[in-house]
Amino acid sequence: MKNITLLILILSFISCNSDKKTSELKTTPEKLNADLIGIYEYKTPEQSENHYIVIDTLNGKYSGLYFGTEDSGGHGVFFYGNGMENLNLENGKISFEIGKRDLYETTRFRIVKHKRDLEKDSTSGVSKGQLKYSGELSKNGLKLNCESEFGYCWENELNFEKLPENK
Repeated sequence: MKNITLLILILSFISCNSDKKTSELKTTPEKLNADLIGIYEYKTPEQSENHYIVIDTLNGKYSGLYFGTEDSGGHGVFFYGNGMENLNLENGKISFEIGKRDLYETTRFRIVKHKRDLEKDSTSGVSKGQLKYSGELSKNGLKLNCESEFGYCWENELNFEKLPENK
């Protein structure tokens, strides 16, 4: 009987401490909106040229990746994948910047199954003009405006739709 009582006390203590640790993990200086986390798609007339934004959290802050395309004039379309710099998501607004971009002939938004597939990739050039995005969060996505000193924006206005989660 003493062993059962002792076991119950130990389990209660562990349960209380684990609840405390869990609540400490959930407490962050900023209140993060879990509904913003996900993958967003901007559809172009050519599906292979679609743009994607991936938003997640890292160390209690929002983090994002941008997978886009850039028209190189007469040489076709190049692809890039970059981290979103100075990402700010608050009060229904979003803003971020994309800096120097390594350009590739194939999409960066993919799952690589074999290392040899990466070895084939080489950059086709570098785009140094900064892209500045700002806009609004909507129920179903992001409505963004793009600014570039050198005209590197794919479009000046881009409407990204949030992709449904696979469950």
